[in-house]
Parts: sequence; C-alpha cells; structure tokens
Amino acid sequence: MPVIFARVDDRLIHGQIVQAWLPELKVDEVLIAVSKENEKRINRGLLRLSLPYEYELSVLDSHVCMRHALNSDKRIFLLMGSVRELTDLIEDGLQLKSVNIGGMHFKENAQKLADNVFLDENDKKMLKLIHDLGIEIETRAVPNSPSVSVSEAVK
Repeated sequence: MPVIFARVDDRLIHGQIVQAWLPELKVDEVLIAVSKENEKRINRGLLRLSLPYEYELSVLDSHVCMRHALNSDKRIFLLMGSVRELTDLIEDGLQLKSVNIGGMHFKENAQKLADNVFLDENDKKMLKLIHDLGIEIETRAVPNSPSVSVSEAVK
C-alpha cells in the first residue's frame, strides 16, 4: 500500500500540511478518510482550494479508503480528522507502522498532551488499542519538530 504517512488532524488541510509535510514527504496525493457522521461537515471545494494543484485530492468514506489506497500507484498522505476515522481504517485492515497526531483541539474533559493535542477518554481508548497492535503513535507539528510519543500517554 502506498501510504507514505498517516496523520490525524482535526484541521485537515492547513499551512503546516501544505508548507512542511507535503514537500518533505514528496507525496502525489492527499487522501482524506471521512466517517459518515463527519461527511456533512466536509467542504470538498474548500479543501481542493487549500491544496496546491500539483497534489491530487481524494475525500472518501473511511471504509472506501482501503480499496482506493490498495489500487493506487501514488505516494499517499493519509489524513483523518479524528481518531475514530483512524480506528475505522485499522479495523478495515489498514496496516501502519506509525501514525502522527497533528492536531486535536480542546474539547470538554480532555487531557492536554501537547499544545495542539487534547485527548478525551474515547480517544485514549482507541489510541491504546492502536498502540497494542504495535503501531507507534507520536505528535509533532512539522517534520523538523521533536517527536513526542503519544503511546506513553495511552498505556
């Protein structure tokens, strides 16, 4: 599977993605996995405008993403807006060595892990399951920032 990098970021496409991650990773396509409950909040046109023209953009139901990625010959930057979408993909068979948590902003009853990362109990439970599968979980805003392990916070 040509997934080069997987990131959970509730902002989806923004400056850090466009200016730092995409050039560093030399990807061809940004694949955004969207759950049914979040699909209504996605503005595909705005996402396309936010992404430079040289990158393909696919916004797909999280359960369709696997087929798309398996059949692609592109270098894919996989992006999800929530840990739930990541968990759905893993339950569908997505195999990853690591995942980056880029931004999960403040919500009620959430623990601050880093400047832009707040985890509630559901997030922690899902991330623990992911960690227990042997997938490394880390957070950092841009590629040259120091990596902070999220795995330790969910054990």
